Amino acid sequence: MDLQRDLWILVFATHPDRATMLFHDQADILADPTLRQPFRAYDHAYDLDADDPRLEDLALRIAEANRKRYGSDELPGLDADSEIPDLIQGTVNAASPAWERLDSLIRAQLNA
Repeated sequence: MDLQRDLWILVFATHPDRATMLFHDQADILADPTLRQPFRAYDHAYDLDADDPRLEDLALRIAEANRKRYGSDELPGLDADSEIPDLIQGTVNAASPAWERLDSLIRAQLNA
């Protein structure tokens, strides 16, 4: 929770014009049981071993949910020239080896 709070503070401080839209998007995801399940599974993957085979299935489910919600492989986000998304993802990945691998698997699914 602290990590998520701190990252939202960073987004609101650096991109207040986009932060509100992104915050509402996440709230909508959490309100939808179908979308909330992969989001929560991502959180629960924190303690998994980076080689856990469940991460591959989870990455596939997250990529599919992303495509269903947004109609593409791209999440709505910040400007392409912003360094903040990479900083945020790097911070998340550094928190858990499983999250780092999951990020890599999700990117591979979206780029396939």
